[in-house]
Formats: sequence, C-alpha cells, structure tokens
Amino acid sequence: MSEIIKKFANNDYFYNPQEKKKSSLLWLFLFLIFMGIGLTLSILSREVPEFAPFYSTKIYPLWQGTLGRFSGLFPFSLSEAILYSLPVILILDIIFIIVRKRRRFSGVIKRILVFLSLLFCIYTANCGVNYFNKPFLVSERVPIVEPNLPRIVQFCQYLVDELNHSSEENMKGTSPQDYYPQGQELAEEAVEAMNRLGGIYPSLSGYYSKPKAITNSRPFSNMGVTGIYSPFTIEANYNREMTPYNLPFTACHELSHLKGYMDEGEANFIGFLACINSDNKAFNRSGLMMAWVYAGNELYRLDRDTFSKLRKSLPEDVIQELDDNNEFWETYETKASEIQDQINDAYLQYNGLEEGIVSYDTVTVMMVSWFFTSAEANI
Repeated sequence: MSEIIKKFANNDYFYNPQEKKKSSLLWLFLFLIFMGIGLTLSILSREVPEFAPFYSTKIYPLWQGTLGRFSGLFPFSLSEAILYSLPVILILDIIFIIVRKRRRFSGVIKRILVFLSLLFCIYTANCGVNYFNKPFLVSERVPIVEPNLPRIVQFCQYLVDELNHSSEENMKGTSPQDYYPQGQELAEEAVEAMNRLGGIYPSLSGYYSKPKAITNSRPFSNMGVTGIYSPFTIEANYNREMTPYNLPFTACHELSHLKGYMDEGEANFIGFLACINSDNKAFNRSGLMMAWVYAGNELYRLDRDTFSKLRKSLPEDVIQELDDNNEFWETYETKASEIQDQINDAYLQYNGLEEGIVSYDTVTVMMVSWFFTSAEANI
C-alpha cells in the first residue's frame, strides 16, 4: 500500500508504461462499448419494423422507471445543472493537468470521447429509438378523418364557443399570471392531467416525474423554444418566461415524450387531450387556446374570411392573451431563433420525421379526427 501511495506522490503511477497501456485499452473498450450499443439500437430501430415498438413499450419504461425516478428526486432541472457543470469540470481537469506537469492532455481527449460516446448511447436508448415507435393514433386506434375545410371550420367554431364559455365562467377579471398555475402547482396539476389521460389511453398510463421550469430560460426564449425533453435525465423541462397560457399545455406536451412519443405533432395532440380532460379549468383553457392557434392557422391558410369572422367572435381576454403571446415571441425573433429552427428541422428529419418542424402542425389533423370520432358524441 505504501508503494502505491509513493507512486501517486511521485506522479509515477500515471506514467508507468504498463499502467498507461492498460488505461488506454480501458478507455478504448468503454468507447467501443457505448458506441456499439448506440449504433446497434439505432440500426435496429430503423431497419427492423417491429423493434422500436417493442423496445418503446417493454424496454424503455425500465429506464424511465429508474433514471426518470432518480432525476425526479431533484426539485430543479438536473439536466440543466449538469449542462452548466460540464464546462467547470473540463476547466478543472485542464488546470489539474497543468499543475501535474507530467500528465498529458491526451487523457482529456480520451475522457471527452468516452463521455460523448456515453451520451450517444443514452440518447439513443432514451430517445432515438422512440422516434420509430408506433404512432399514438395507431396504438390507441384513434380513427383518422380527412381535415377538409368544413370540418376545420366546425372544429374552430367549437373552440370559439368553449373559449367564450371559459371566459364567462372562469376568468372574471383575473389576470393570466394569477389564473394559470405555475411552479409546483403547475407540475402537480400536469402530472395529474397525464395520469387522468392515462386512464383513457393505456399507453399513457404509469409513472410521470414532475415537469420542471428551466431556471435560466432566457436562452430558450432567444431560440424560440417552449420546452425540451432531456433524454439524458428523462426529464420534461419548460420555458418559464412564456406567456402564461402556454405553460400547462407545454408541460403536458413534454411529459408525453416520457411515454416514448417523440413525434411533435403527437406530443401536441397528447398535450391538448391532457389539458381538455383535466379537472383544472386553467388547463382546459390552455389546451383550447393552443388548439385555436394550430387549427386557426390552418383555417387562415384555407379561408381567411371565415378565420377573420371566427376570430372576431373570440372573447377580448383571449385575443389579448394571443396578442401578448405574439408580442413576446416577436421580441425574440433573432438570428439565434432562426438557426434553432433550422437545427430542429434537420434533427427531426434525421430521426424519420420527413415534415421536420412542420410536424408540429400535424396536430390539427389529429384534433379534427378526435373531434369527429371521439368528442362530438359528448359535445
């Protein structure tokens, strides 16, 4: 034991040729293992049709139930904390090398490569494969109807009627900041909404960790990002700076990714369903507002006159919230947000979503299908 201590003290341990060779082989072994697992999962999900649905429903829930529960123990975003700590760790590692003059920077490179291969492996296991999961509408056997103009008009009229009812019964002069839940209340209500929806759609049942606000949300506002799912910690994170009506819907949208549904249109649809099926009136309103944004945009594209008539029949408080939201995002229409859109578009296409960022808008097809096959009997 004293000999080992002496080697460390003299800085000889790290530079013993045999030990150095063993160390290099170990780093190489770890790199190949992590990359091998990640590549194997990626290839199987893309080339074997039944692999991703099996993995997403049988294997991935094990990670969500372990790593997801662990990260859920922290009241803050663990992924955000790790992100900010990595540069600090790297700087300290470099300082340590400079102080320990006989050590080399090749060790830093090895550690970085192994760390990146580990991230790739975790990403693929907790996210990448799920992009090739069976679609939500197929899993839950929700029929799809053609979203023609008359149906979209009828659905938008339903949204207008519900929003008018919401304003008359619930807002009553309350400011949006006071009306929509935030912080811990938002997190608890979002989990409750998803659990409630899981009672209707079995693939959404099970454990949910609470969605977490991003402490430093400004970079996400600058990039036009409302929320993000972290596959490395299996966390749902949301931008806390947004206009309040976005918060419940976004929290549920991000939580849907925890169940293996990565398609953004599907996540929007699940977020909508979670909100309107919640027993929290603010969540109901959030879902209706976001549905109007997406369906209204499609109606505007098809028939501007009808869109204009319906928009004028919205309550003044709804119009004010929509205007506030537009003003908020216009403030952050920067080069950074354009680059983020391009990156996100390429990322989604790489993962099999040919529509790219347009996939967010496919929620209108799903909502109209839901309205005419599942909801209209209860309306």
